[in-house]
Amino acid sequence: MSWLARLFRSADELPAPLAERLAAWRALPAASERVPLAEARFVVVDVETSGLDARRDRLLAIGAVAVARRRLLPGEGFEATLQSPITSERENILVHGISPDAQARGLAPDEALLQFLECAGREVLVGFNAPFDQTVLDRALREHLGVRLPNPWIDLAQLAPALLPEARLSGRPLDDWLALFGLRAQSRHRAVFDAYATAELLLILLARAGARGLTSVSQLRAACEQQARISPGGGARGV
Repeated sequence: MSWLARLFRSADELPAPLAERLAAWRALPAASERVPLAEARFVVVDVETSGLDARRDRLLAIGAVAVARRRLLPGEGFEATLQSPITSERENILVHGISPDAQARGLAPDEALLQFLECAGREVLVGFNAPFDQTVLDRALREHLGVRLPNPWIDLAQLAPALLPEARLSGRPLDDWLALFGLRAQSRHRAVFDAYATAELLLILLARAGARGLTSVSQLRAACEQQARISPGGGARGV
């Protein structure tokens, strides 16, 4: 067996209950990007990691919150800390606040990731600097469940400056965009609270999109792609 095959787990190796739940997720229909924004459902995602390298650092926690029909659905939020035998560096813990004890007592990674998939379904996923979250999640999902996320993503680090170029905040971190609208995360760098704050920003941008004549998810994604060509770096990940 090659080193690459050993690195990533096969879905066939999962215990039967997990495999059945994974199969049920795989059977879900894909979200339509043609759905009007007034009816669209999004799952806003944030992750905490052991560092800022999406291709190497470990996934520590996931937070998610649903937005549907331009309303925040706090009762459908999700939060999980992944169990890890390796404790983060002290400087990293000072950023995200996930203690060594919390990391040791977290959910088994396959269970935590499967719960996230069940929360996310096949809906459109939203993040600030979404490529970072997507890369981290894809790595973890391939390693522990043998799958990748097929969901479409919207990156608010691209959408925000596309809809609000007059703010002159292209390439700026999430905190700057939150401050622009008087928003503030309840506890910065805790995944679920960052997801809530990002969801509030999404709601503002959905209203702005409507005023700009954008009416579908596909048009939002097109606006993100156009902005990415103008400003390839997106927003600053920041800490």
